[in-house]
Amino acid sequence: MSAPTFRQAVEQWIAAEPAVRSAVLFGSSAAVATTPMADAWSDLDLHITTTEPERMEHMDWPRVLPGSGFRFQAVRPATGGVRKVTAVFAAGQIDLVVVPLRQLRLARFGLRLGLARRHERLRTALDEIQTCLRGGYRFLKGEGEWGSFYARVAAEMPGVRLGDAAAVALADMAVADRLWILQKLERGELAAAQHLLHHSLAETNFRLLRELRLRRGQPLPSFGLGRHVERLLSAEELAWVRVDARCEAGDLQRATEQAAAGLQALMRELVGSAWRSPEGR
Repeated sequence: MSAPTFRQAVEQWIAAEPAVRSAVLFGSSAAVATTPMADAWSDLDLHITTTEPERMEHMDWPRVLPGSGFRFQAVRPATGGVRKVTAVFAAGQIDLVVVPLRQLRLARFGLRLGLARRHERLRTALDEIQTCLRGGYRFLKGEGEWGSFYARVAAEMPGVRLGDAAAVALADMAVADRLWILQKLERGELAAAQHLLHHSLAETNFRLLRELRLRRGQPLPSFGLGRHVERLLSAEELAWVRVDARCEAGDLQRATEQAAAGLQALMRELVGSAWRSPEGR
């Protein structure tokens, strides 16, 4: 089954499934007209509102999409207090953000009353939705009931952002983790050092870079950290976030120092003289 036929089959299932009350396509597949980032590897990212979230997590995919070559699925927690189902087929991949209908109705009610300004949990959930929608979205089902809600979220919520204080806190933690990495390298604990280099320093730099691009008004064609950076960044900017190291002491030390230099550069761009590395204070 070709990719267009697979997409059509998914849309036909959504249209016929009564438990799916709304379905919003977002990400690169929804923004083909405005971004060149969608390609043959692009999956179908869907925000699903449903009356039966548990059934969505245990869907009989070979029956629902026969002939698509179902291989496996995985269910994991997603940001905003919901669940994400990834279903992989020979013909393509679906990522479903599964939102219980009652939960989305409460979010809509809270948005109408302006409660997002006072309730952190609601604000976080709405910001997560806005971040997904930023690159473009399209309704496959339920626009009559939910179109105005999604439009308000896309227009009014800032999305997932980092204020200066949050950026400084992240940078301070990354500096502490850099010292921990160097200690592990001294002890010969290379795998532990490698893990933290990626998990902390690289992760922090990607988050700071994302915020920097948002502040500059630069494009973010994908909501995932690190997506398409090879096409978007200059060589200097790419060096701020890229990790190039084998699990050997010399490589890991050089990569750690490069990540620390990237951290310094990103923080200069974000907050200027409001932050200096704790080691230099």
